[in-house]
Amino acid sequence: MSAKAAAKSISCLSNTRQIGLATQLYINDSDFVYPQSKSTDINPQIDDYDGSIENPDNGSIFAKILPYTGHGGTASEDVMYQQKLFSCPEDPNPFDISCPDVINIGGPHVISYLINGYFVWGLNESTVSEPASVIEYAERRSVTLNGVPAYCDDIYHPWFNYLNPNLNNGVVDNEMDAMVGAISTSRHLGGSSFTFAEGHSKHMLWTQTWSPTSNVDMHTPNPGQQKDF
Repeated sequence: MSAKAAAKSISCLSNTRQIGLATQLYINDSDFVYPQSKSTDINPQIDDYDGSIENPDNGSIFAKILPYTGHGGTASEDVMYQQKLFSCPEDPNPFDISCPDVINIGGPHVISYLINGYFVWGLNESTVSEPASVIEYAERRSVTLNGVPAYCDDIYHPWFNYLNPNLNNGVVDNEMDAMVGAISTSRHLGGSSFTFAEGHSKHMLWTQTWSPTSNVDMHTPNPGQQKDF
């Protein structure tokens, strides 16, 4: 790995750490509720198994944490693109304008990062029993792979996966596919940057975070209650 590539990987990890810290500052001011963009729901993996309750949407959670990222202004999606924080240096297309205009028409403006869908439905910090082991943010797959267009949302849904048929008979896409899912799983040194629910970030291989065959799931809060592989 070149020194330049290593520097980009370190910079991206630093971005995710800052996003994690900003989120912690946000929830401290918000009755310990993670940034919310959907209607309150305690079982999104069941109620949204086919994406049927995605609307109404209350805007990007990344805009909601802007006042805590050092920008100094009001929360606005328009200024997200002015912050290098939301652009991984190794990401070839962090602010893909074709996402809301061509690929996912009417969808959100995208950045290099994604939030785990479990966190956007009014999740309270107290209900996450092991926040240091639950991933809140990941890197977005911004390129076309095997004919599958870039992932054009700011949320990924761990319950949208073909390996969970008891919940997901209505799933069209597998957002947890290692190659063509929502997450860029091998952007840096064969892995990518992940931010956890209590704010820390770590470079990890995909299989360290998600491997149904090995019963590994770091994307589901309280997986013993909600996972069904």
